Amino acid sequence: MEVPDRAGSVSETATGIRPAWKAAAAYAVYQAITVVVWVLPAWSRFTHENMLAGRQDSRYFQWALAWTPWALLHHLNPLHDPFLFAPTGVNLAWSTFVPGPAIVMWPVTELFSPVTSLNLIKAAAPALAGWAAYLVCHRLTGRFWPSVVGGYLFGFSAYTQGSIPFVNLVLVFPIPLLVYVVVRRVEGSIGSVAFVAGFAALLVGLFSISTELFGTTAIFGAIAFGGALVVGREIRRELLGTLRLIALAGAIAAVALLPYLVAVVSTAPSEPLHGSPFAMPPWGFVIPSAWMALGGDRFLAFTQRLTLHPNGSGLGYLGLALLALLGFAITERRRAATWALLGFVAFVSIVALGPTLTVGGRSFGLMPQRLMLRAPFMSSAVPARFTLYSALAVGVIVALWLARAAGRWAWVRWAVAVAACLSLFPARPNTPPPQQVPAFISSSELPQVLGDHENVFAIGIQRGDEMLWQATAGFRFDLAQGYIGVVPRELWTGQLSRGLSLLRSKPPPADAFRAWLEQHEVSAVLLADQARPVYGSMLSDAGLEPVFSGGGASVWRWEQVP
Repeated sequence: MEVPDRAGSVSETATGIRPAWKAAAAYAVYQAITVVVWVLPAWSRFTHENMLAGRQDSRYFQWALAWTPWALLHHLNPLHDPFLFAPTGVNLAWSTFVPGPAIVMWPVTELFSPVTSLNLIKAAAPALAGWAAYLVCHRLTGRFWPSVVGGYLFGFSAYTQGSIPFVNLVLVFPIPLLVYVVVRRVEGSIGSVAFVAGFAALLVGLFSISTELFGTTAIFGAIAFGGALVVGREIRRELLGTLRLIALAGAIAAVALLPYLVAVVSTAPSEPLHGSPFAMPPWGFVIPSAWMALGGDRFLAFTQRLTLHPNGSGLGYLGLALLALLGFAITERRRAATWALLGFVAFVSIVALGPTLTVGGRSFGLMPQRLMLRAPFMSSAVPARFTLYSALAVGVIVALWLARAAGRWAWVRWAVAVAACLSLFPARPNTPPPQQVPAFISSSELPQVLGDHENVFAIGIQRGDEMLWQATAGFRFDLAQGYIGVVPRELWTGQLSRGLSLLRSKPPPADAFRAWLEQHEVSAVLLADQARPVYGSMLSDAGLEPVFSGGGASVWRWEQVP
């Protein structure tokens, strides 16, 4: 935490450009990058197909974006879905069903489609993250271009780019906004009422996006705030006053979120959600990620050989920003805040390595992250995702370093910063396979073939198709299973709990399949035509026969006894 560079602020104010216009210009820069790199190549299919990676997860998030508005319209509690994992239903408190974004995107979902909302979120999330980080940097430096660079390093960090398939992980803009309002309060440019209201609203918004991000933000935010108290002696009084207001804002947010909080606490899993959560390998900080122009498939063989989760190993890539950190340490070594910021980056990077240092499936010793497992939310948090917080600190560090550049060697800092930005530049993504929804799902024939909220077992092409089908049908039928990420322990009854699909599973024994259907009171099986050559004989052997075929799907029921 530092006092803004007032000299820089005055010099830029003299230009006559209002800060709001500068912030809008910064956002426009970030949004233009996402449009050119991601949106334009997918424009022809923007409203009906997934824009970027995340096949099964994209189907789940389309379902989630439709579920909360539909539940509210029908006077249902969105936290409990009685139509999924029927007949018992499922509590969604520990599922990433993103109720906040679903409500915000409600008009788009209603007018166009859930996939349009999903694509808009993916297109806007990096730009929003960069803009929010820009606000923090500009408040601390008072300089426009250094802040644009700092915002870019966060908005287009390896974490953000790698998390684009996941709405609950990529909508991180509330996190730097929380930092922003704290800085505003400490410097005295925002009143206590506005601060409490804004901070509470951001907490509610973040919780409605991701309980994991909320929990880890609380932990790492407390660590960062503690560091500011240690090194910021001249602003310690203001920090302590702000801390009291933060507690008040937290209490208000807790009241607003009370039903959600109760559901989260009462249904907390007894064991970590992720059996082997992916952590950062040591080389992940320097090897370009697969989704960056410098990375791609060049290092894929190496990461697959030595890393259990190669995709997660790239979330902490810093690239040439490491040179900027080194330069900052050298030129700003006499400032206590320098070592607080660098210490925070180092600490986050170490705990991102996970509870044990694992290389190629072999463990080499315990790590400090093991001590954090006792904290709320942390036992189920994914260590590699902690790099989100170091990425924000890196953006602030580079912005400060550039803002203090002076003299004939100032160009060196800018050259390093520009190179750091280029090392993070995203690659043009591969076109994902077409998203296929059988025409039968949205046809007038469906309610004639399937009864209202009839319990169905659906078999599609890709895992998660059943979720998309249910949402497309307006939740007319129930599902005995579904892809919601981690299946709650009380609903886990073997692999069939996660469903069957053409690309991600094989037919089980017919007698086991029939027993499972009977146990879960399933009265019909909905089968995609593409999956019929693989699963048709299994359904017949289980005593089912097709009673309808058309529109890209078939419906199977128990054979009728003459």
